[in-house]
Amino acid sequence: MNLQIKKEIFKLYDRLDQPVDASQPNQEILNLCDNYGTFYVSFNQRQNSTCKKLLRNLFLCKSSSSGKIKNCCSNIYVWLYFEIKKSYITDHIIKNIFELLNSKEIDGRKNNYCPYFSFHGNIHKPENLMKLSIFNDNDDTFQSMLKSPIKSYYCSLIRYIYKCILIYRDMNSKYCSKGEENKEGNKNSCDIIHKFNNFYRLNISSHSELAHKFPELTSGTPLNVIDGCSLEGIYSDETQLGTPITKGVSTALGTMAGITPFMALIYKVNITFIQIYEQ
Repeated sequence: MNLQIKKEIFKLYDRLDQPVDASQPNQEILNLCDNYGTFYVSFNQRQNSTCKKLLRNLFLCKSSSSGKIKNCCSNIYVWLYFEIKKSYITDHIIKNIFELLNSKEIDGRKNNYCPYFSFHGNIHKPENLMKLSIFNDNDDTFQSMLKSPIKSYYCSLIRYIYKCILIYRDMNSKYCSKGEENKEGNKNSCDIIHKFNNFYRLNISSHSELAHKFPELTSGTPLNVIDGCSLEGIYSDETQLGTPITKGVSTALGTMAGITPFMALIYKVNITFIQIYEQ
């Protein structure tokens, strides 16, 4: 992976995960995490830190432009998934933290922040659904990249989309067909899966300007041949979310940076967080 791309990804993760200190704004809201009466629960130190970091990050997303807030929120959801795994804070409390900001009048007016969403909340195979969700939130960027293919990442891009197709075919057949999507436990997963179907058909498979011909989702076309590209990363475990970039780098950073290295390309093209959190 390009060194500059790595630096941008590290910068992104550092901004999301840095500790909250007294110099940061909105202290009166952040300090609500210290009060038992806010959520009627006593946080340990790590849970308190998660609470404050999430509030801080939600404020940061709110400061972004309307066109970028969707991507900002999406990245918080990925970061939060791994943060919850570290702190063991309950999803019920996470939901209350999201609702806290929208229940407060800040600067004399109501504010709209990222809506509550959790990959821990009643959802199947969350780390696979993250891949589909990343596609859903960047479908126009994918389309643009495929129109003007650059050899350094073109094969990685196709492999990533093929991996998403495999995930879609597997999960759609299990949870979102033959009436299964109407079951309460499948709804959140099927929302993401159905969005992938819509965005993929609209912007990828039916788009005649793309250099590569992508298969229909329901065609059953084998995905084991990509002209001019190796097969590495389509079926292998190397594409699993959570693979660290380097030894010692957190699982969350590996996920956000990659789906192996590919997420870095999205941040290179669609530098959402770099613009939001610029020095």
